[in-house]
Amino acid sequence: MTLSTSLRIDTAIQSTSFLRLLMYSGLASIMIILAWLTSLVLWQYVLIFTVAAAVISYLALSRPILLHLSQPPLNHRVDKHWQLLMRTGRGDELWQAQLTAIHRYRRIIVIEFLIEEPYQRPLSVTVFRDQVSPNQWRELCILANVSSDKTA
Repeated sequence: MTLSTSLRIDTAIQSTSFLRLLMYSGLASIMIILAWLTSLVLWQYVLIFTVAAAVISYLALSRPILLHLSQPPLNHRVDKHWQLLMRTGRGDELWQAQLTAIHRYRRIIVIEFLIEEPYQRPLSVTVFRDQVSPNQWRELCILANVSSDKTA
């Protein structure tokens, strides 16, 4: 039995993350505790809750979600011709981008792109450890190490 492994990164990314939910829940808990420790009138609590809910809803619904990440073919530079499958308000779209930076932390990897298609703009995506398989996480970590070696 022969396993054929690709030299390219072709990674499906889950749209949900337990680690992200845990982080947001922790921040929300801290804000609730701080609000509880203050002496406010009921209408002020309602106003704070309404504004917080509106901001969270806007942030959750307005940002495109990365569903799939594909590295360019081997005959291209590693920073050019990346393909990103993004979930937007208009549905799923395939975007083309340039890799500008990648930063590895303990449980997250932050990838920065310059989107070329459908329109030019910078995009930063965070991939949490629990959104990809262990093998795909290893591949992304190697890419982060190689990219940081080239910039050093």
